[in-house]
Amino acid sequence: MAGELQGRLAGPHLAVGLDHFFSMFPSRWTGNPGGSGFWYEDTVDTDGRPRAQIRYGDAGRRLLDGQRAAVRALLDTGNDIVLDEMPVDRTILPAWRQGLSGYRTWWVRLVAPLAVVEEREAYRTHGRHLGNARGHLDIADGEPFDLTVDTSARSPAEIAETILAAFDLASAPAAPEPSTPGPAPA
Repeated sequence: MAGELQGRLAGPHLAVGLDHFFSMFPSRWTGNPGGSGFWYEDTVDTDGRPRAQIRYGDAGRRLLDGQRAAVRALLDTGNDIVLDEMPVDRTILPAWRQGLSGYRTWWVRLVAPLAVVEEREAYRTHGRHLGNARGHLDIADGEPFDLTVDTSARSPAEIAETILAAFDLASAPAAPEPSTPGPAPA
């Protein structure tokens, strides 16, 4: 979804996502329940389906803090950001809101029914962990958003257009405009 928005926004926007930061973490620091890094807490719901929640220790918390600091540094140097975040617990969104206070933000929540999210998860090839969708589906419940979009019957292009229209953000031209040499800088 972040890529779809990047392609439609008039100016360059950097996509920053939780998965980018998770992939920076050394593998030996992941998968150890109760460890310092990240791991999945796997359980089974009453209906027999897997439920997974991402947990983290001190090193994982530092990585999450570093992600917020990196986004602030990118914003402070004049970059625009499309943040692709999946809150792994109820502390994540409040931390982002505090960390980005003073910046112009639009908080968008993408939702779909559990059956749709689990079907998408089943077809995901990168970073798939069955039960992850179920385990994190309601984490943002109760949080305020500027826009909530039900993605169950919309394509990524339609979702991006909905977001652009809701905030009156200009779309990029359909094709790149040809560049013409301008005057040499003085």
